[in-house]
Amino acid sequence: MFFLLALTSLAQERNELKWKNIETLEFDFPKENYTNDTIFFYHSLLKRKANKDPLGEAPSFSFPDHAKPLDLYDYWDHKGEEQYDVLLTKVAYVLDKPIYFFSEERFADPGFISQTMPAAKIKRIDSIYRISVGFGAPEIDYTLHFYSPEEFEYQYPKLKNYFKKYDGLDLSSNLIIVQHNFKYGKVMFQETSKMSISISRYFKLNQEQTLVFNYTLNYIHNIPPSFIGGSDFLIDKIKEGIKALIDETQYVCRTTEMTEMTE
Repeated sequence: MFFLLALTSLAQERNELKWKNIETLEFDFPKENYTNDTIFFYHSLLKRKANKDPLGEAPSFSFPDHAKPLDLYDYWDHKGEEQYDVLLTKVAYVLDKPIYFFSEERFADPGFISQTMPAAKIKRIDSIYRISVGFGAPEIDYTLHFYSPEEFEYQYPKLKNYFKKYDGLDLSSNLIIVQHNFKYGKVMFQETSKMSISISRYFKLNQEQTLVFNYTLNYIHNIPPSFIGGSDFLIDKIKEGIKALIDETQYVCRTTEMTEMTE
């Protein structure tokens, strides 16, 4: 999440993208509604409370039903005395490349990652990636895991009905990527996030385009202070970072020649 904040100042405006803000986690739209000029976006932020109830409340949002199923590594059940603010985002967008362009080999390549995030420095040591974007954002260590739909369903069987319930799609994904951000550096001596888990699913929209659904769960140590806008500032910057990432990825899609065999 926090590296998205630093991408915003260096990103180029490559596409005319508009936002469609969704009020609930459920996206109940036919696939024809998803186009390459719109980002569908949902978020909910649950703030910790000082009393025994660990979280506040948000309209139409339940932590155990909506957020905790995405905690694939059981952080919440093993957090002990730690308390977090919880941020869940859901994003849907269209990329202008056929589904077979998006492969494990491509997404695992630090060179490709650098193309989609040119403001960042990416290193890979064995299976661990480290991303750095300079002052104002922490270094982050993360891993990537790639699944076919069958493999993912076997590993996380409860999420099959979760996605079916909240996506409203009559499509089967072709590729699923789980990004686990687990080691956040400090910024100005302050802790930032405990972790985030991002689940991206890639669907064949048509012969030339791919639909992407992303769910990201964040456990946050410190929200930005109120004098710079607090949680509103955080959400605005995250949206700017999401747009920057989609902009750059779309640019790579549109400028990369297809060399793979078509299916």
